[in-house]
Amino acid sequence: VHDIVVVSAVPWACYHCIMGNIVVAGPNKAKIISGLRGTRLLVGQCGFALCCCEQSGAVSLEMITLTLNSVDAESARGVKISISAVAQVKLTGVKPDGSVDTAALTLAASHFMDKSQDEIDECIQRTLEGHQRQIIGTLTVEEIYKDRAAFSERVREHVVEDLRALGVTLASYTVTDIGDREGYMDALGATATAVVKREAEEGRARNQAEASKVVATATADADIATAESSKLAHNAKALLMQAMAEADRDLELKKARYAEEVNRAKEKAVAAGLIEKAVQEKEIVRETTEQKVEEARVMLSVTEQHVLQQQKELAGMSEAKLMERKNQAMAVSVEAEAEADRIRQVGKAEADATRFKGEAEAAVLRMRADAYKEFGEAALMQSVVEQLPSIAEAIAKPLCKTDKMVFVSQDGTAGSQLTKDITKIMADLPETVSAVSGLDVKGALQRLTGGGGGTAGVRV
Repeated sequence: VHDIVVVSAVPWACYHCIMGNIVVAGPNKAKIISGLRGTRLLVGQCGFALCCCEQSGAVSLEMITLTLNSVDAESARGVKISISAVAQVKLTGVKPDGSVDTAALTLAASHFMDKSQDEIDECIQRTLEGHQRQIIGTLTVEEIYKDRAAFSERVREHVVEDLRALGVTLASYTVTDIGDREGYMDALGATATAVVKREAEEGRARNQAEASKVVATATADADIATAESSKLAHNAKALLMQAMAEADRDLELKKARYAEEVNRAKEKAVAAGLIEKAVQEKEIVRETTEQKVEEARVMLSVTEQHVLQQQKELAGMSEAKLMERKNQAMAVSVEAEAEADRIRQVGKAEADATRFKGEAEAAVLRMRADAYKEFGEAALMQSVVEQLPSIAEAIAKPLCKTDKMVFVSQDGTAGSQLTKDITKIMADLPETVSAVSGLDVKGALQRLTGGGGGTAGVRV
């Protein structure tokens, strides 16, 4: 057996020396294995680091206690004070749920792996003291002195982000001492002592007054207790009488309820008899109604037969009237066609008359045209001269419709002036016609009256 053990242990030792090392991490330490297979973090676990191509390091996850001393730090009003505080910090390795915080642990390892504990403590302490001094500069001495918890909370709020960037968690921060070299804090203490003494005197006076009140209250309570006892006795008697009344009421209610049930049963029996009677009467009415319905159905059948007979008779009469109306319609149609033919004949006759009249007028116009061609200017002149009287009549016609004329004149010549205007229009008429038609109407008139001395062949 010993030979077997020795032989089996040799290969294991050779394998261990050639292949690498087993890395074990306790719950208070983090082991980091990096190299060929990347970076692995171990907390409370074990791993294996390959020889020559991987290495392992460790960082402590134990709690670190730091004392922070800010000496002669200026407050918001320039008063120099000194503050001592205690901070508990640790490298972030495990989340609250117990799982490994890989990101924070990797960040902490990148900052602090292979560094001594003193170097780590100094780095974190400097960060915390800087923030502590910065917060002191934003508050007055009174604010820091009266509310240390608020001061601690502000320091914690400001430092947490920087510590998270280092992979560090702040577990606690407590102010242990506040002091100064100028006696400012002592003056505040004296003021506070005076306030406390004054409050003590006030408290003593209040206590004496309270004692007097207590005595008066006790006396009043005794009187009240006596009255309450009398009241309770009276209430007990009233409750007893009330209970007796309630018992009487319950008895009467039960009697009434029982009587109501008896009456209800009697009424149900009477109602059942009435219902049965109503059912029988309903059956009789139903049978009677069915008999009447049957009689009505027979009467309806007879009536329908009678109606059919009357409809047939009316149908025969309707056919006769329809034939009569058709004959009347045909007569009206024939009369309408005859009237239409008469109208067409009359229209044709009138059209023929109009056509013949137009042909006659056209023949007259052709004859005039031939005469105009034969006689020339003399014939045209004769036509114009023949129309002159009509033109003069048309000019004077508006004056015939005038009932009364009023003339306004300074020299009395208004009436004669109207006559002169009409005469002038008639005198200018031949020249107007000559300008429009190009015919010498004035010369023609002179020839017609013998003033021209020539023969133009114009007939009047």
